[in-house]
Amino acid sequence: MDFAMGAAGGSGDDQHNQSLNKGKKTTTYRRHKEDQRTRLEELFRKCPNPDEIERRQIAKDLGLEPKQVKFWFQNKRTQKKTISERVDNNVLRVENERMHNENLVLREALKTIICPSCGGPHNEDERRELCLEQLRLENARLKAQHEKLSKFLVQHMDKPILEQNLDSPIRGSSSHGPLLGSSLRLRAGRSRMNLGASTSHDSFQDEEDTMSSQAGSKIITQMEKTMMAHIAVAAKDELLKLLRTNEPLWVKSSTDQRYVLHLECYETIFPRINHFKNSKARVESSKDSRIVRIKAKELVDMLLNSEIWENLFSRIVTKARTIQVLENGSLENRSGVLLLMREEMHVLSPLVPSREFYFLRYCHQVEANVWVIADVSVDCMKENNHDPNCWRFPSGCMIQGISNGMCQVSWVEHVEVDEKIQTHHLFKDLVNRNIAYGAERWLLELQRMCERFTSLEVEYIPNYDIGGVITTLGGRMSMMKFSHQMVKSFYGILNMSSITDFPQHLADENTGIRICARKVTNSNQSNPNIIITATTSFRLPLPSQNVFDFFRDPIRRVKWDAMCYKRPLHEIARISTGTHPNNYISIIQPIHPTANNVVIIQESCTDPLGSYVVYSSTNILDIKRTINGEDSSTMPFFPSGIVISEEGQSITNARASSSGNGDVRTRGSLLTVAFQILMNSSPTMMMEFVTVVNSLITSTVENINDALISSFN
Repeated sequence: MDFAMGAAGGSGDDQHNQSLNKGKKTTTYRRHKEDQRTRLEELFRKCPNPDEIERRQIAKDLGLEPKQVKFWFQNKRTQKKTISERVDNNVLRVENERMHNENLVLREALKTIICPSCGGPHNEDERRELCLEQLRLENARLKAQHEKLSKFLVQHMDKPILEQNLDSPIRGSSSHGPLLGSSLRLRAGRSRMNLGASTSHDSFQDEEDTMSSQAGSKIITQMEKTMMAHIAVAAKDELLKLLRTNEPLWVKSSTDQRYVLHLECYETIFPRINHFKNSKARVESSKDSRIVRIKAKELVDMLLNSEIWENLFSRIVTKARTIQVLENGSLENRSGVLLLMREEMHVLSPLVPSREFYFLRYCHQVEANVWVIADVSVDCMKENNHDPNCWRFPSGCMIQGISNGMCQVSWVEHVEVDEKIQTHHLFKDLVNRNIAYGAERWLLELQRMCERFTSLEVEYIPNYDIGGVITTLGGRMSMMKFSHQMVKSFYGILNMSSITDFPQHLADENTGIRICARKVTNSNQSNPNIIITATTSFRLPLPSQNVFDFFRDPIRRVKWDAMCYKRPLHEIARISTGTHPNNYISIIQPIHPTANNVVIIQESCTDPLGSYVVYSSTNILDIKRTINGEDSSTMPFFPSGIVISEEGQSITNARASSSGNGDVRTRGSLLTVAFQILMNSSPTMMMEFVTVVNSLITSTVENINDALISSFN
């Protein structure tokens, strides 16, 4: 594979050129020539923020150092922003003076008002009586509305609110706007990773969400905002008690030593009526705490942005949206922010039901460098006959900043689930034992992503990145962005219940194979491309680590991947994405390259609850451009992969054994295999392709069973 290599160059953080003169440091300044300034001005108008490669080329053309070009563009952007802000401030100042003068004129006019009937001075007694009558009518209306909303509040919190407290604002609220915009950038030291690039092949993620549109268009009155504020503050207070208290509120499960709520004790302290009124409803609760490699304030900002929230927990949250900002909170510390949000969650397999919540998210700074973010469900979609299957009691996290840019995050999940659709027996233990959607999974995913951000901020290519193919930091970052979007897209297709843009959706109860088809958007062809997605889940009587090692090995890939056509493969490049040696991105190529110039991008990752291997074939020319640091957001990909997790019973036995409460029994793994294949044909031919894909996934499962069972027997 002949890659175009770029010189790996790094730029320091010096802000001025420095020299030594007789043992004393002095700072010298170099003024650019007139032709250099003219050329730089022209380039700035075309592209105000060039990347590293462009800056090097500009420096070469103008005879400057790359860092001189870098700082010139930085200063120019700052200057332009300052001028723009000055103009805006002047406009606002003039408008403010105009309104002030107009207000003075109106006040003077009120002093000279006369009665329109007789032309004499206005009768103050009549005006006062009229105002009093209007106030009585307004009080009667507000009282009726208060009674209505109080009943609504009791249904949510089962705690009546005092009438005199209705008008109290949330502490820390202000008129400042949200700190984060919609541009979706996650800071990682000096590096930034744009995780929000949407691509045309993710058509099912771009479809119109009717319920969210209805919720977003609903007008929320000031009284409802006040009521929601009280719900949020009560949820925050409850969450703080849950986070700061262990026994007797929390007890360790005798089966796996995880913390679960002692429901009798909980209901004594926080009395409420269960949201669902049937025997199939059950309560899930979990609590966990971990150290995370990120600054506390930075994490708070991320959790208050729904786009970043969706990307930060891409293996759990498939869709997220901020319906309305109810309180902007403090610009400085984000305390007092109150959001009405919607999210859809899904994990592991199409056999695990997805969960949807409409909820309030409230941020409160408890003390210096300590924040709590509380979530609680609300019935904002009741008018649209939306019947949720899940209800979130006060849940969320406490974020405490510690030294070295790290923080301790404590997490609580507390939900009630109405199991109208029973979970498949393969995953029932994982769901019922609070593993599938529990606090531990959220924190492990947060740790994984924060380690990924740390890997982005390196100033040189690490020694543990192998291959020598990726030689620039820009190329490394571009590959990591592409791989993140690939994994996010893959976990999105596992929630097959949300793919509704094409009518064909087949499920074989005997084999467990599910197949669906969807159209690719932005296609100019008369017969649009169709993506066939096939998934299946099954059990293997082997530990998950052995299964994971088998799938991430490129040499053994020919034993199970029919798309390799029995051609041996090898790994030509690797990018580490975390502290665990098995968490990395690979570029895999046939040992003997083929005429179609196709390579495989693969990401492997493992944690205590499971692992995944996600991959996508792509053209070698696209990979070259990505490695050279070009934008990878337009690269087409249709990821496939394998999700591996320990059986719920296996995890339970392992925990019990480690605490001395039991022996480890035979450990098994649960596998979900998912394929995506692009078909360029008319919908009338789709069923033929469905048959082909069904045969492909069936043979792949057989190959996996044969290869793994024979390898470990």
